Amino acid sequence: MTQRNTYDTFMNTLDTVNSAIEEHADTAVFGKVLEMAKTRLDGERLGVAVYEEDPDAPFDYYTVQFNKGRLELKARGKASPTVDWKVSQEYLSAISENPDAYIANPAKLDIDWLKARVGMDIH
Repeated sequence: MTQRNTYDTFMNTLDTVNSAIEEHADTAVFGKVLEMAKTRLDGERLGVAVYEEDPDAPFDYYTVQFNKGRLELKARGKASPTVDWKVSQEYLSAISENPDAYIANPAKLDIDWLKARVGMDIH
């Protein structure tokens, strides 16, 4: 896969994740994650690293903030001191190209990084 600008796919992914959270906020998993995130992460900045093939070799960075139940873009580039979510360009593209499938079935979304960040057991 050739590296390319990930801004549009990243923004589409954020929109999809936010839509899934909103639609499934009352379910057991999303409800608990959302409640814990509101309590522990509201206003906090989280680092995201996008990689092509190797998670240890990211080529793009974003900083998002959890704000009132939504993830919002705060900066592009490595502005956050730590990386909370390592995500492949391929995964971002898959979500961006078929958001309805991820909104309808939020189990397809990788929220383990968010669960870990709020202190939930991810096993």
